[in-house]
Amino acid sequence: MFALFTFLEQIASEARVANNLGVSTHVSELVINISKLSLGGHQRSLEASPAAVGLDARFTKPVHVEVEMEKNPRQIYARVEFETGGKFMCDRCLDEIEREVKTGYSVVYVMDGDAPENVKGSEEIQAITPDTNTVDIGEDVRQYALLALPFKILCREDCAGLCPTCGTNWNKAKCDCKDEEIDPRWEGLKQIPKN
Repeated sequence: MFALFTFLEQIASEARVANNLGVSTHVSELVINISKLSLGGHQRSLEASPAAVGLDARFTKPVHVEVEMEKNPRQIYARVEFETGGKFMCDRCLDEIEREVKTGYSVVYVMDGDAPENVKGSEEIQAITPDTNTVDIGEDVRQYALLALPFKILCREDCAGLCPTCGTNWNKAKCDCKDEEIDPRWEGLKQIPKN
């Protein structure tokens, strides 16, 4: 019980310091205790609700996270893989579709002032103090989940979209709308491929 109280007191203290520095103090459910990690490899499985990680209402499935860590005296290398999912809107026909989001990232936690060892260009580097007890990966997971979404979300690659005149979903039905005559000055735009 005393250890739990001490842990909560430490988090409250770190939150006060972060708040004084103007840093966000939101603590997600994806917190990893690194204070008693022995040297070598470790694995953690975590789960959080999308709201607890800060994802918007489109994400409806829990966030499942697998973390592989390798600790040495000066740094902790972490490989994070996660998956979630939700209901999104097709950008062409506006139908609601379900999508899975699976992605991952690597991060190296280094002690203040230490230069990281064997870091690849694609890995993120975060500085921590030697007395850091926990790392919260919630914000990183939120950002990588949003970055994993395609710029244009489609229900299928050949989605026909909506009729610009009557709004009929061309995936489900055809309409009787006629193509309006185009000003000949804009005729060259027909040569641009549709995406």
